[in-house]
Amino acid sequence: FYLRRVKRILPALTSTLLISIPFAYFLLSPLALLEYGKSLISSIFFYSNYYLNTLDFYNAEPSRYLPLLHTWSLSIEEQFYILFPGFVFIVYKFKKHALFIFLNVLFVTSIFLNSLTPSNDKFYEIQFRIWELLLGAIVMMVYINVKIKNTHYLGTIFIFYAILSFDD
Repeated sequence: FYLRRVKRILPALTSTLLISIPFAYFLLSPLALLEYGKSLISSIFFYSNYYLNTLDFYNAEPSRYLPLLHTWSLSIEEQFYILFPGFVFIVYKFKKHALFIFLNVLFVTSIFLNSLTPSNDKFYEIQFRIWELLLGAIVMMVYINVKIKNTHYLGTIFIFYAILSFDD
């Protein structure tokens, strides 16, 4: 699992970081270059969601001058991949039959926390975003245990619904 994650994510991340360095050096102001360097480090170690959450956007360069701003979501994804398998292993080892319930409780708790938090923290912190990743695990568990034929049609319907329903 982890080897597949590394093979999928690290080449794209590494190339993005390496290609952006010369552009950042020549195009960014000194303050923006300093912020870029900090965001580069935080991107490498997958904590850019917490780094970006600490930025004072009033005093910082505008977000359009933060070329690695998008790495916050990658950091949340990697934090999930680091924590989730250990959690599943522990729950599965001691309460095998309760795993689905635990995942659903975490899912609902994350959504509940999201609804209670008015601050921007919920944009960057894993406890507020984990429901999105858990939804994939829950759907996978349902798919494995409830054999529904032709589910790919359901996915296609959802895609077309989104295309036709959502605008800018």
